[in-house]
Amino acid sequence: MPKAANKNDASPSLKEQMETLANIVEKLEDPDVSLEDSLTFYEQGMTLVATAGKVLDAAEQRVAMVTEDGQVQPIDS
Repeated sequence: MPKAANKNDASPSLKEQMETLANIVEKLEDPDVSLEDSLTFYEQGMTLVATAGKVLDAAEQRVAMVTEDGQVQPIDS
């Protein structure tokens, strides 16, 4: 069973990150946004992409650790 999100966790969920990224894309598509603002939005978006990528990579590792018989292999760090 999936863990519930920790409400005290300061980092946004993947869903929140994706929603924020979608909002940033909308702002970047606005022809009235200044170049300086566009660069700021771009930097924010790239930071979100990197953060979300790490979350997705971790999820991919968890999925890959499930063996054919359904057993979960421990992570060797």
